[in-house]
Amino acid sequence: MSAGVFAKAPSAAEDCASCHNKNGISDDEDIPTIAGASTFFLENQMFIFKDGARPCAKEEFGEEEHEGIAEDHCDLAKDLSENEITELAAYFSDQPFESADQKVDEDLAGMGAQIHEQRCEKCHSDGGSLALDDAGILAGQWKAYLVRTMQDYKNGDRWQPEKMQPAMEALSEKDINALAEYYAREGKK
Repeated sequence: MSAGVFAKAPSAAEDCASCHNKNGISDDEDIPTIAGASTFFLENQMFIFKDGARPCAKEEFGEEEHEGIAEDHCDLAKDLSENEITELAAYFSDQPFESADQKVDEDLAGMGAQIHEQRCEKCHSDGGSLALDDAGILAGQWKAYLVRTMQDYKNGDRWQPEKMQPAMEALSEKDINALAEYYAREGKK
């Protein structure tokens, strides 16, 4: 991405770029790609961080390259104004999504496809690839991030829509891994 494109970014995007990169495309399997997600979804996530209603990813902020930015996502978000949140969400939603380059276990992905169809497709349509769902882009997202996030949902450590809770609680560890493989495969299409 050229410096000219990033120059149009709101100043608060500098802090986001230290983990998510300037274009919102993560190169770390533990950090999600935020590029291309809907503005509504990104705003919502920042407000959830601001309220401390999801894991704040403190462990990511302890790494040397992220020191001094903030203590964690919640700390970073609490200092953002509503206008800054809106600007950040608009900026990153305008960046094109790019799927993570990762290997896929086809057998587990096939199992994940069935689970997705039964439990997830209603809100995460087209294999979890549509930003218009306002539910985050799952197809092509890092598997490690997806597994950790689904475990957080299952364990009640992260806010989720009420209708999603029974589906998450019913997932086994193998189901979670299968869904992550499925979404990784969907990102290659």
